[in-house]
Amino acid sequence: MQHVSQHLAGGMNIDFWTGVVPQICRSEPAVWNAVIAISALYENPKQCMDFHFLRDRRNKAHLLNHAQQDALTWYSRSISTVSSQIQRDSADPYIALISCALFICVETIQGHMEQALELYRQGITLILELRAQIGHGVVSISKGVLLERSIVPLFLRLGASSLTISGTQFPIELFAFIETDMSADFASVYSARSIMSVLATEVILFEREANLHLREVGAEAAVSPAMIAKKEALRVRLVEWHRAYTNLCQRNRSVLTLPVYPEPILLTYHATALICVTGCLKQQETVFDAHFADFATIVAQSRLILDTSAGPNGVQPPFTFEMSVGVPLAMTVLRCRDPTLRRRALDLLRLSPPIQGFFKCAPVALLSEMLMKLEEGYGLAVRENTSAPSQKVEATTSQAALIPEEARIHEYGIFRPNEWQPLWVTEEDLTAFSLSPNQLYLGFSRNQYDKESNTWRQIYQCIPLEANF
Repeated sequence: MQHVSQHLAGGMNIDFWTGVVPQICRSEPAVWNAVIAISALYENPKQCMDFHFLRDRRNKAHLLNHAQQDALTWYSRSISTVSSQIQRDSADPYIALISCALFICVETIQGHMEQALELYRQGITLILELRAQIGHGVVSISKGVLLERSIVPLFLRLGASSLTISGTQFPIELFAFIETDMSADFASVYSARSIMSVLATEVILFEREANLHLREVGAEAAVSPAMIAKKEALRVRLVEWHRAYTNLCQRNRSVLTLPVYPEPILLTYHATALICVTGCLKQQETVFDAHFADFATIVAQSRLILDTSAGPNGVQPPFTFEMSVGVPLAMTVLRCRDPTLRRRALDLLRLSPPIQGFFKCAPVALLSEMLMKLEEGYGLAVRENTSAPSQKVEATTSQAALIPEEARIHEYGIFRPNEWQPLWVTEEDLTAFSLSPNQLYLGFSRNQYDKESNTWRQIYQCIPLEANF
């Protein structure tokens, strides 16, 4: 287990894997059995790469080799141990929480995100119960410290990762565990990590809220001042985080016993969050063109991360339990319209660990490439038959202006007939393709300029999606 701890952490805090788990597994059979299962599955992965909640119903039973069968046997033993303790009312809630985190790891490493999400919700319930017990003096202070410093930050990062799955909810109660004041700079990298996790989560939640608000009001001009103020406050906090983190690195470089260098994963997520905030409450995708430097940062830092995580033969690990480069790289492929940079991001996305927390790279890489090619095809068509007004694009080294606004894809989603099917998709839309009920489709929207009203309006399309993993 020791040799995979760094990879499981995905570049984040490894205390949970190198401190908490080894200490407990010596005396707790449930934890010991779960650790064996994780190690075996890590060395012999069998991963489901279907899109979330759209597992292919035609799939036959997956054949497992001997090592994989053994891993699931150990996992089953661990679950049985915890279940019997709960039935006897003898379960230690702290051990149950550690076991729950390990069970989430077992499910995510296999690509079983639906089961992992259910376990995550159970883990949050245990965290809140434990905190209440700590407040009443029922749980020891040492366990309380471990809860606050290792386990809660882990679940916070997992929660941020889970938000990449459409429709998932985040337990905002976790924010109460993290001190987010940055006025006095960061005392340690631990603080910088924790606050970045909070900021990344808040940005995703605000992005959802902003999309709903923009849909309700119909135009940028009608956006409420309160939403604009909320967006600006998030942007300011991201700038403040970067200032505090830069100061931390510069301050500790002068102390030889405390070497702290910029962590690529933190800089990558900072750039990603900044880009996402910029796009909130905006109707045009061209707003992202000003972030060419941030996209370049994501690609460069992701390359450093992948170089570090590669094995002696250059192969990446099959799995990281926490946030890694997948989400930032996918966002770069989707939102950066520079043809060279977005293809570099796509190459790195395909190279990176296949599963990163709740994020599956293979299906997202397939989807991202398809959207990229659609945009480039629409870009050619729009330029040949221009109906949109000429757009002023500042001169940069980027070639993003090659794809005009009308060719850029805004919202998108994967569905099957009657499974996550968007409301705007009609029976006639699907009948035109004459395909089986198991067929996956890609639904998406683009902006179309209406010369009569001098406004942009969204048009919707859907096409069959071939997904073979």
